[in-house]
Amino acid sequence: MMSRRTFMKTCGVGAAGIAVGSIPSIDAHGVPLTPEFVWLANLGKSLTTERDYRPRIEGSIPPGLRGRLFRNGPGLFDRNGYRKQHLLDGDGMIQCFEFLEDGVRYRNRFVRTRKFLEEEAAGELRYATWTTRAPGGVLANLGASMESQAGVTTLVRDGKLLALDEVTPFYLLDRETLQTNGTFAFPEGAKTGGCKAHTKSDSVTGDWILLGTDYGPTMTISFLIVDSLGRIKVQGTYDVPRMTYIHDFFATERYLVVLLHAVEFSPLGFLAGINSFMDSLTWKPEQGNLVMVLDKNAGAPVLLEAPAAFMWHSVNAYERGNEIVADFIGYDDPDHFIGENPLFKSIMRGEAGNALQPGKLRRYQIDPAARRLNETILDGGHHEFPVVDSRRSARQHRLGFMNRGNVGDWILDGVARIDFSTGSRDEYSFGPGHFVSEPIFAPNGSGEGDGWLLAQVQSRETGFNFLAIFDGRDVSAGPIARIHLSHHVPLSFHGYWDAAA
Repeated sequence: MMSRRTFMKTCGVGAAGIAVGSIPSIDAHGVPLTPEFVWLANLGKSLTTERDYRPRIEGSIPPGLRGRLFRNGPGLFDRNGYRKQHLLDGDGMIQCFEFLEDGVRYRNRFVRTRKFLEEEAAGELRYATWTTRAPGGVLANLGASMESQAGVTTLVRDGKLLALDEVTPFYLLDRETLQTNGTFAFPEGAKTGGCKAHTKSDSVTGDWILLGTDYGPTMTISFLIVDSLGRIKVQGTYDVPRMTYIHDFFATERYLVVLLHAVEFSPLGFLAGINSFMDSLTWKPEQGNLVMVLDKNAGAPVLLEAPAAFMWHSVNAYERGNEIVADFIGYDDPDHFIGENPLFKSIMRGEAGNALQPGKLRRYQIDPAARRLNETILDGGHHEFPVVDSRRSARQHRLGFMNRGNVGDWILDGVARIDFSTGSRDEYSFGPGHFVSEPIFAPNGSGEGDGWLLAQVQSRETGFNFLAIFDGRDVSAGPIARIHLSHHVPLSFHGYWDAAA
């Protein structure tokens, strides 16, 4: 039988990723480039060095901004000349910006997952992830199990820093050193199979709300609610009428709302080891969306129909009388993600791909008792990575913060503060040659939106990243400070603000 390395070399473009030898133009890190994508290729270029230093500060750090900003995203896309196939796939790397009395300390460290440690020791890719099959062909991928890369989200729960992926386990890290300290232990009896990377926290009760999906003869959705003392409050499992992919969901005081996209998941090729999970997804807009409403305490789910729209991320949801209000970013077609030549795949080859559809700001107004749902397009511009003031999570919000870009251009070049009560927006664009990751809100003061907005930016001019700090009450005034890193950082998905005690 051929070894994994022999298999990959023989195939040229192998199951583990893109063989460097098959690409005519690459940089020193093995990243293929075309001229217009040179700087954007940094989003998918590995950062192999772990650092700990004091970056240069431009402007003045606000005196009240004290604590740590943690960020998570893929930091390693390739080993021994072979690359992952998709921008959304790579080993998790935690960053920490620590705001101190005398400046800012930056450090980054890979999450030492089981996958990472074994592949590091072997010097090659060995495990399947959700966009790339494992080396070794069909036989090595039968059953389609996937290993956690712990590279999507991060949060602090009960004083513990967690790194999450689309599959369990969740990994524990030391908040001071970023050292990986094993995996997170859920309460005894918790059903945690298929837990998603996005979780919710109730800003009033402190409940931690988790959602999971499992695939068998049918698809099942499970939820778990853990109270502020770490005890199971309630959990449940439901069969759903559609095989699909879910990344995020909504939570209110009483309800969970799950958007079953018009994305069809075909499990046979995946389970047979032929296709990756991502390659088993097909956009089927004629099916429309199904929206499942779950009462946290009892009752059968309510299923409602909605126009086809793909959601990566919810803004927030709350109850208003008998109605649920759920705000989110939705795409008429996720052409950047799946389908013919999606940009998130082509960019790994240094090439342009499809990414024409903007992320529109949308609202569902749901009356579960009347079994009624209305959708409204609140803003038809291009948005992504929405957040709210964490003090309003699962309760009525007035403000939302998110990235913004120009319609027809997938690049997110700025940030926006949107007032949902008036429809007004306050935004700032860094202009061409900048890509902005998810903005994180750091509360300060008693009012909603009082605090600072922290956004990490990739710069074409320098090839490096900087962290921009905005006054959350006046985003259009531009950054009041920039923290300049001395290196690039790959695409960073999500972050968490951990205020100083």
